[in-house]
Amino acid sequence: MGANSDGDREALRMEMSHRLIFKRVAREEYFEAVAWYETQRSGLGREFAQEVDRVLKRALANPEQFRKVRPSARKARLDRFPYNIYFAVKGDVFSVLAVFHGPRHPRELSKRL
Repeated sequence: MGANSDGDREALRMEMSHRLIFKRVAREEYFEAVAWYETQRSGLGREFAQEVDRVLKRALANPEQFRKVRPSARKARLDRFPYNIYFAVKGDVFSVLAVFHGPRHPRELSKRL
């Protein structure tokens, strides 16, 4: 999202044939996490953004490889950071529902999925 240029995102969209949509709250979570990691160490926010991009590319390429957590929602784990990306695919729309910090209370997440 933040780590790639607009051209990279457009190429990704065309290659995967899904329209990538971030729900408002997921977008806020993403930017808050980037900002927080950047305060911890210069460049760490960018590394978080790159990790999110990497996982989203995998999920866009093959959403079925990720475990269903609800009938219409799947979960993709980040390797380097304690975050999960929750998403849904309907037709050609790939919706990011949450960029959720693992230790947060799951009840908050279950309201959105």
